[in-house]
Amino acid sequence: MKPEELIDCINKNCKKSINPAFHLSIQNRNHNFVHYTIDGTSYAINRDESVKVINWFDEIWLFLEIKFIKDDEKNNIQIIISLSVFQGNDFDNKKIQLFRAEWDDYNNPEEKRAQPHWHINSSQAIERIFEEHTNILNESKFFQEFRDEKKKILDVKKIHFAMNGNWQNNNGNYIYKIEDKQQVVRWLQGMLNYLRTELEDLLDDL
Repeated sequence: MKPEELIDCINKNCKKSINPAFHLSIQNRNHNFVHYTIDGTSYAINRDESVKVINWFDEIWLFLEIKFIKDDEKNNIQIIISLSVFQGNDFDNKKIQLFRAEWDDYNNPEEKRAQPHWHINSSQAIERIFEEHTNILNESKFFQEFRDEKKKILDVKKIHFAMNGNWQNNNGNYIYKIEDKQQVVRWLQGMLNYLRTELEDLLDDL
């Protein structure tokens, strides 16, 4: 599958699920690497990097990036897809990253991390407030207790939560390869349609 074919298919078929202005464009390219990102209109922080995001609905924003890495030794192309969901307003450059959905196909038979998978990032909002008030609270008893408790909590944003483990069928294969462009489009469309329903319910409760 050629990178251009997958990107063209996503650009053509995912506008309805995201935004009429949705489009992926080349961010970086060299002889063995191509990096596409969404054409965003506002800023957010994705893994400590400033990125441009597009409004999905209400106060929910999306960032989508796809990387193609040519592996000359194995004569194949590795595909890395990452979709991040943010909450915030247009003027907030540090929108809250709620979670990421990722599908990395490294063509590695020894791969241990579930593909595709989720990363939960919503705790970063509390961490940001914590960091912003560090200087003020540094000497307080509350700060010390909060910091000690924080150390005891597992950092779940590092966990790759399997999206399609298929364990219920006694199938231990939780690594799914990216076989064709329509497969990726259906994955994105289905995931986005489902997420929107869930997020709209949460927003109604605020």
